[in-house]
Amino acid sequence: MKKKSGIHTIDVLFPLIFILFFCLCALLVVLQGARIYEETALGLQENYTVRTAVSYLKEKIRECGSDSEMEILDLEGRQVLVIREEIKGERYGTYIYLEEGKLKELYIKDSNFSGLCGGQPLVELDSFSASVAGENIVLFEVGRKGQTESVYIRLEG
Repeated sequence: MKKKSGIHTIDVLFPLIFILFFCLCALLVVLQGARIYEETALGLQENYTVRTAVSYLKEKIRECGSDSEMEILDLEGRQVLVIREEIKGERYGTYIYLEEGKLKELYIKDSNFSGLCGGQPLVELDSFSASVAGENIVLFEVGRKGQTESVYIRLEG
């Protein structure tokens, strides 16, 4: 008697379908991991931007000398932190404000000040506010894409 030793279609089709299914699952896992990584990286970038702005504001306040004056003004429809100092008999002002989604700094001699134009962009932000929270304490609130940070800074002197 002769045995029929043919290969059935299912013998080829089953391993092929199994390998394709495995590859599809592996591809879906890699794509999901890439999406999660991208979201995490964007969140870290926003957090970095907000923390950079807060660190910048802390340093600006801390570097003020005892003869510096700090005030919060409303200029041209926006809230502006102004730090004034005298250098060799001349008065200078540092203006920190939010314009077009960017925190900006303008350092200029008081006698040359003609408005908040030409400020140097620092970081991108959606919100910036400064307020006096108590005697010698200033509250800064900055935000970007839902990530917000508030910081209280004690003024020296």
